[in-house]
This record gives sequence, structure tokens and C-alpha cells, in this order.
Amino acid sequence: MCVVLAFLIPAALGLTSVAAPVVSTRLLREPGEIVTDVQMVPDEKSSRTAAQKKIDSQLLYALKQKRGETRGVPTERINIELDQKGRALVDITARVSPQVSSQIRKLGGVVISEEPQYHTIRARLALEKLEALAGRNDVSFIGPAAQSMNNRINTQVRPN
Repeated sequence: MCVVLAFLIPAALGLTSVAAPVVSTRLLREPGEIVTDVQMVPDEKSSRTAAQKKIDSQLLYALKQKRGETRGVPTERINIELDQKGRALVDITARVSPQVSSQIRKLGGVVISEEPQYHTIRARLALEKLEALAGRNDVSFIGPAAQSMNNRINTQVRPN
């Protein structure tokens, strides 16, 4: 097995920030056949169910890691914060209705907030229950909850 590093050159792509290196392992299955992790990702994504396609990759990979599935799943630990009951904070894009909220509660989740005008529900839900919720026709997408970021300028003057 050998490791190949590929770097994106931001200037050539017209980007202003530096991209992280892409690491790919190459595996020799049979003489002359080389398969890379980069090729495995599309295979994994194309094998997803309709419900899984509605779930953010980070949540889905965390679930698959928890289940012990390895095919096409990153080996690095996915950092999804869970509460004491093992529930992740998620943002759900859906037609907000009492039926969707009820389904979240039936699945052991807690509705934090609902914003019908933005088609958004914030809830805590176990990773294992995401597919059941995503299987609903009125749910479009489930992703990790968006976190706020603060930009601040240090205005303190340091003595020389």
C-alpha cells in the first residue's frame, strides 16, 4: 500500500485560501488493478438509499462508524457532539408540521425550535434515528446544527 499526497494550488484555481492536502491510499486488488479511496467515495455515495441521500455526509459517516461499517467511510473520527442521551443537535429542512415534530418525539428526539417560514426545525436526535426521519416525504435534508461564529478584533495595546 502506498500513500499519495495531492495538493491544490490556490493561485492556479483563482482561490485566495490554501486548501488542505488530499490524502489517498492506493490498494492493489489484483494484478494491474488499482483502486483508490477517491474512487471509493463515489461508490459509497451511489449506494446510498433515498433517505441516506437526505442526510449530511458528516452525520452519515458518524452513524456508519458507530455501526462499524467501513466501506467508503473515512477512518478519521467524525466529530459530532452528542448529549448525555447520545443525541446530536441537527437542523432539519422540512415542511414544518405537527406530524414531523411528533415523529421526532416518537423517535426519542427533542424539538428545540421550529421556524415554518424558513422550513427549519432544530432538534436533538440519535444518529440511529436519522434515517427513519429522513425517509419522510416532507423532510428534505438533515445536517449538523449550524453553529454561530464571532469575529472579534483585539483592541488591547501591548507595551513594547
